[in-house]
Amino acid sequence: MSDQFTEVTTEGWLQRLGGSLIAALIGFILVPASIVLLYWNEGRAVSAIRALDRGASAIVEISPEPVDPQANGKLVHVSGMMQPGTSARDPLFGVTGDGVLRLSRSVEMYQWQQESHSESQQSVGGSKTTVTTYTYKHVWSDQPIVSANFKVRGGHENPPMDPRSATFDGTGVKLGAYRVDPSLLNKVAAFTPLHAQAPPPSGYQGSGDGYYRGPDPNQPAIGDLRVSFAAVPAQTISVVAANAGGVLTGYRDSNGYTIALAEPGAVTASGLFHDELKSAGRLTWILRGVGFVAMLIGFICMTRPLTMLFAVLPFLESLVGAGAFLVAITLAVPITLLTISVAWIAHRPLIGGGLLVASVVAWLLLRQVLPRRQVVRV
Repeated sequence: MSDQFTEVTTEGWLQRLGGSLIAALIGFILVPASIVLLYWNEGRAVSAIRALDRGASAIVEISPEPVDPQANGKLVHVSGMMQPGTSARDPLFGVTGDGVLRLSRSVEMYQWQQESHSESQQSVGGSKTTVTTYTYKHVWSDQPIVSANFKVRGGHENPPMDPRSATFDGTGVKLGAYRVDPSLLNKVAAFTPLHAQAPPPSGYQGSGDGYYRGPDPNQPAIGDLRVSFAAVPAQTISVVAANAGGVLTGYRDSNGYTIALAEPGAVTASGLFHDELKSAGRLTWILRGVGFVAMLIGFICMTRPLTMLFAVLPFLESLVGAGAFLVAITLAVPITLLTISVAWIAHRPLIGGGLLVASVVAWLLLRQVLPRRQVVRV
């Protein structure tokens, strides 16, 4: 089920100019914020690489049993059966199982969701008319959708969502003779679907492997809930962590980076470090992308007032807007590379110097994209 609402709004040139000034202020915040994010991200990446390199060279291999007192306080690698003293249990639904290390409850509610699509048209004089179509449809979502923010709230109210998704851990978890700290147990995330065998609580009915709150699972209504479960059973787990008096916990490197690695199966120490470096590298590139996009948007926002000065003629607005985008790209790319290179120079000068050269080359190349000024002699 879905319905639609269409809204037509018109902004005059002065309104748009005022909005562009606000956008420019946002741009002046976004650009320095993106530089801070990029610099911090590179420092975090270098810290992770150095800590993992040091950890890989200092790793101590131990057996799961008995506790090795000679390895106390050291970074260790161990593979063995990880199992709980008491299985993880959902206190609300009573769901558990034999040897469950971790239990995940997933709750979804049937809700209204708003989607919008806008089309704009500029007119001579600088005004802009926007036609926005709001579409309301039913969806299953594991997060509450705030209907108070909808354009049309009447008839599209979502009830409060309760209960929510949650994760529960077993107690007294051990790997062989070693106790497992909760901070390390959080790294064990090999969840598999679990059939709920406990009887459904009041107001719920069994549905598939989980529970359903509502009259009919085949005809959901707004506010209906469906609940499913997943678990990490007792199994062989490979760990790289600190041995703190017989407790496997996070190992804090000298630069503050914490090493706590865990994967299912018999995985070598080098394999665990390799996977962690890949994961850290992915996060680094994601944050680089976020920083670059934020900087690009910031520069575009800063040029909006200039674009609005030419908005009295739609074709001039488009032309100036395209030029402003090129200027934003020309600034964002080299400044992003420059920020990254400066961060690396502070930590690894050789790599940072290469990135600095790359940023200069990128700036020179992008300059060629901009239209060159021609001097007309009379």
